[in-house]
Amino acid sequence: MLQSPVPEAEVLADFARSHYPIPDGLSQQPLWRIDYEQAQVLSWLGKPIGSDKLAMLQEPFVYNTYFEQNAYPTLQHQAMAVRLRKMISTDKDLSSTAWERYFKLRRRPNGTFNNSAATDGSDGHIVNTLWGMEALEDLGQQVHLPAVGIAWIRSCQRDTGGFTWCPVPELGRCENMIYTWAAVSLLSQANSRPRDTDGCVRWIHDQFTDGGGFRSSALANPNLTATYYALDALRILGASASGPIRPRPARRSPPLPSTLKVYSAQIEAPGNGSPSEAVVLAERLNIHLWTAKNASRPWIAEAQRIAGVQGVNVQFARGDEEYGTYTSVRGFGTYSHLDDLVAPGDVQLGPYPPQKEVALPWTEFRDTRIKAIREDKGRMVWQFNENEELTRILLDEACRTGDYGAISSFHFGLDDFLDFEPFLMEWEGRLAMIGLQDSHGGESWWWTSQLEGFRTLYLAEDPSWDGFLKAMDNKWVLAVRRDSSTNHQIEWSGALPEVRRFIADREQDWSWWTGSRSNRSLAMLTVLRPNMPFEAGAPKGGLSIRVRLRFGLGDGPNKAVLHEQQSELVSMHIDDREVHPEEVGLDHDRYLLYHVRESGSRAVSVVVRDLTNRRIETLHADLS
Repeated sequence: MLQSPVPEAEVLADFARSHYPIPDGLSQQPLWRIDYEQAQVLSWLGKPIGSDKLAMLQEPFVYNTYFEQNAYPTLQHQAMAVRLRKMISTDKDLSSTAWERYFKLRRRPNGTFNNSAATDGSDGHIVNTLWGMEALEDLGQQVHLPAVGIAWIRSCQRDTGGFTWCPVPELGRCENMIYTWAAVSLLSQANSRPRDTDGCVRWIHDQFTDGGGFRSSALANPNLTATYYALDALRILGASASGPIRPRPARRSPPLPSTLKVYSAQIEAPGNGSPSEAVVLAERLNIHLWTAKNASRPWIAEAQRIAGVQGVNVQFARGDEEYGTYTSVRGFGTYSHLDDLVAPGDVQLGPYPPQKEVALPWTEFRDTRIKAIREDKGRMVWQFNENEELTRILLDEACRTGDYGAISSFHFGLDDFLDFEPFLMEWEGRLAMIGLQDSHGGESWWWTSQLEGFRTLYLAEDPSWDGFLKAMDNKWVLAVRRDSSTNHQIEWSGALPEVRRFIADREQDWSWWTGSRSNRSLAMLTVLRPNMPFEAGAPKGGLSIRVRLRFGLGDGPNKAVLHEQQSELVSMHIDDREVHPEEVGLDHDRYLLYHVRESGSRAVSVVVRDLTNRRIETLHADLS
């Protein structure tokens, strides 16, 4: 675009080839835009593009109905698949019938496009219209916007000069650079112009910041993508990008209060199994706030009671994913994974949804469930959605209304949603970004590798729920990861620059890999007594000793018992006498159990050994 040589083109090409951001099996649908952009970068650099991906581009993807009830794939990615197919295929007779049918089904009577089939009577989306038009052209179709479609696009322009995604948005009512670029591109293809071209140029110029780049909107940070859209839109309009533009100052935040400290939270940590072990792990890993996923109120209360008795400074709260909730937005589809929340542990929100798998209009979901959660001092967490156009609408709406308080970045396994949904960075500093454990399974012990690997840090005067909520609302929050997926290097996600500096300067206060915290425990020792309803192996009378050893945990606790054992029991002593526990093996759990028969026993000690480096660890517990 700038007609400038690219420095170190070979290095950049190697980077594009080797840094494909989606690990195998981690996306719910092919994110073909990333494949297309990788190929486009190589093409711009004059490098060869392989045809190895052609086989998967034969027809539109059918989305899993668990994620979208109508099986609608994301239109953007289907359009990019067509563009990529055209770039890498030398077969002029390659069948296009399925692709043509897919896009034609999504064209509205006014010529616009959206993600759902047009038979639902919904309106178009300005960016999806650009993707749809270009896809049909790539398929050899002659497509033109009718006069009513041109009028529709021109009516998306606001008085500011910028464009929204449709003429009268019910949700996400804000101008954005990508909407403005799409509008300018479509109007140019139709030999038309914005109804206020000077205002459009002025609005684009107003998004230029003193940092040297353009931002997507007045509240966003400058970024490369917005800069590309701005420069291309100015080029199409025949306007200058180097004229008398007065740069706008980048968004500034007030200074941080001097009384803040760094605290640690785990969002949707395990909320089943042993509350005793959850408390032990919270103490070992220096976790101040443990939001327990889909835990019962009695489980949370018992965990909090144990923490109080043992003097462990951790608060247990709710961190739920309300399975079976589907919300629909006309024109886009009906999606799951839009209903994750955090809330105080003692609130009574009641079960949700009213009927599982039955779709609720987004506005009804917002006006009932989200409203109730916020009224009970809770916040919604955006887990993921691979439809960028829908995501932009709902997150822009959240910035205006508070519908969502945070965005998930790091996630269990190898996920970092920002890697393959990079558009989420547009809300950095506007919405908090957190690490989402999204725990699956029962016992906390089997989730230890994830609890150790990443977490959410927040700034507050104290670690209370009110402190956490204030931190989330003020964006004094940062997700941090350091585990095998990052080669044991620190990776940050989100946060205002001043928050990141504050936390980085105090690393010794919160890091879980230095000093006495550097070695993960080889086993979990728990003394079991009667009337411990959440504890596996609890006796009806007397005492029992339970030991869980360490296994290679894989990506989730349901795989723990299938992986290689990493520690072994050397000995168990009740006072001075060695005893031999029995092994209990279940489908998703395994432990050693000894029923104490010795009267007057005072203590148990357990010696375990690391099977890799032979390190010995001794654990003790009082039996009195």
